[in-house]
Amino acid sequence: MTALDVVVVTFDTREVTLECVARLDRAGTRAIVVDNGSTDGTAEAVTARFPEAAVVRLERGVGFAEACNRGAAVGDAPLVLFLNSDVYARPGALDALVGALESDPGAVAAGGRLVDPGTDDTQPAYAPQPYPGLGALVARVTGLELLARGGPDRALLAERGTISCDQPAGACLLVRRSVLASVAGFDERFWFWYEDVDLARRLRAHGRLLHVGGAVFEHLGGGTFASWGRERGLRSRLLGIARYAESHLPRRERVALGAALAASGLVRAAAFGLLRRRELASAWWEGAQRGLRLIAGR
Repeated sequence: MTALDVVVVTFDTREVTLECVARLDRAGTRAIVVDNGSTDGTAEAVTARFPEAAVVRLERGVGFAEACNRGAAVGDAPLVLFLNSDVYARPGALDALVGALESDPGAVAAGGRLVDPGTDDTQPAYAPQPYPGLGALVARVTGLELLARGGPDRALLAERGTISCDQPAGACLLVRRSVLASVAGFDERFWFWYEDVDLARRLRAHGRLLHVGGAVFEHLGGGTFASWGRERGLRSRLLGIARYAESHLPRRERVALGAALAASGLVRAAAFGLLRRRELASAWWEGAQRGLRLIAGR
């Protein structure tokens, strides 16, 4: 049976992380838990309950991309699964995911199907997705996405088989280690948000990416990032969008996105400033500056 390393990044989610590791029921599987600066005793609890697991203790929090790379570097199994700490494998899910990837020599990565706990309902945000283009990114930075109806394709949302796709669920992503090394892992310029989309695009140059509908994982949602607060989450999201655009959009589209981000950022920074919401005003001002740098090509 092919050995598998499962990298779980956690921050102050001790009980959730313990349950995540407990659900890894496949033989030949090793958990690698990256404690991203927790203060709730997560590392000690994992070591006590799962002495066979590897625990990487980071004294300070780093970006999710860097934390994933730190965890992957500890293992040596030919397959690496990046699993969010609030994602629980159902019985047989790991076997189904590994089996789908191993049976397709042309595939380099595979994602599981994330469902609401206690149900078989696929979570729309984690269904197979196309790569975000200029329109989707502009809608996101301007808030127009709130007015759009749409969402994932209904056929993809209901998919229970194995299909090729642009972007499987990044919260549960299995990758061939050799290919992961070829693309140098996650891009650590990202903090959290869009690092998985960036990785998917770079992996795609080496082969197909799969969505495995028969590999079912329950996703609680929130997890590590529930305690971040609106301002920190906003900064991370805008940084991710800008980094993604720098790496994957052509020059003309980068300029258009930069203009939208700069305009939206300036308006919202002014509005939140008037409301004395200084942290949000600062985050949007920073976003506006990122937009201007996109326009300038810096």
